[in-house]
Amino acid sequence: MKKTVASSLIAMALASAGLSAGVQANDWYLGAGAGYADYEDIDRNNTGADDNAEAVSLFGGYNFNQYFGAELGFSNYGGDADTRALNLSAIGRLPLTERVSVFGEVGALGWDADVANGDEGVSPLAGLGLAYRASDLVDVQLRYRRIEDMGDLVNNGFETDVNNVMLELVLHPNRRVAAPAPVAPVAPQPQPEVTYETRTVTADGSVYFAFDSSALSAEARATLDDVARFAEQNPDYQIELAGYADRLGSAEYNRKLSERRALAAKDYLVQRGVAAENIQTAWYGEELAQGMSEEERQRDRRVDAKGQASIQVEIIE
Repeated sequence: MKKTVASSLIAMALASAGLSAGVQANDWYLGAGAGYADYEDIDRNNTGADDNAEAVSLFGGYNFNQYFGAELGFSNYGGDADTRALNLSAIGRLPLTERVSVFGEVGALGWDADVANGDEGVSPLAGLGLAYRASDLVDVQLRYRRIEDMGDLVNNGFETDVNNVMLELVLHPNRRVAAPAPVAPVAPQPQPEVTYETRTVTADGSVYFAFDSSALSAEARATLDDVARFAEQNPDYQIELAGYADRLGSAEYNRKLSERRALAAKDYLVQRGVAAENIQTAWYGEELAQGMSEEERQRDRRVDAKGQASIQVEIIE
């Protein structure tokens, strides 16, 4: 091979490596392969030549990252082709899994053929491959290359396109699986201080009665049911019942009527499970009556029920 061709390829490889230094950890590699070369259409030019023969290669490269690298290699194509070649290629990789990747290759191949009078030149090449990462140190690759117009029919009567298949072993001396970043210990967080505060909750409702009656209607019972549920949900409770009447009739009669109404409400609550000792009753007759019309007097015929309880509320600081 001409010294100018070889030196140019080596210079290109060194320049690529220099430009990529520091882009990634130092993942350089060395490899060797063996396979065969199919000399396509060689019989048209030299009927006595073999159309395939063994091939071997040595190569080295550098991965800039997991997707792109550059490679410089030497190949020997045996048989009647009897050609040695030096190639410089750009390598593009696509990881499929943690261990398997595919790669593509484009580049130039400088060749030196001893056929006939001998000749030398440069040809384009392209290739595809499949790589298996056997360990941090070793990859196993299967590579196919296509080389166009190796040889020169005019100069030495020999020219061929080459289909080259190689099984390759690749060593990565500096490649390692990245160790997970150390996890900083988490300092125990202080537990929030919990305090309790006493608060008062209430429930209010009014029970209404018909004229001159202390009988509980269905609506009145429903209101008292709500009071009973409040007592059930809040153990520390007190219930206050206050009876009232309108102004019709004597003041003494209305006082007795308001008492009957308050006691009727108390009896119903006791039946619902409310403790009698937690119920306070009072009656005011017509003292607070304000109604002048029948509709207003209806609002005076009532018992006001008020539930009150103390609860502990959790306060987190």
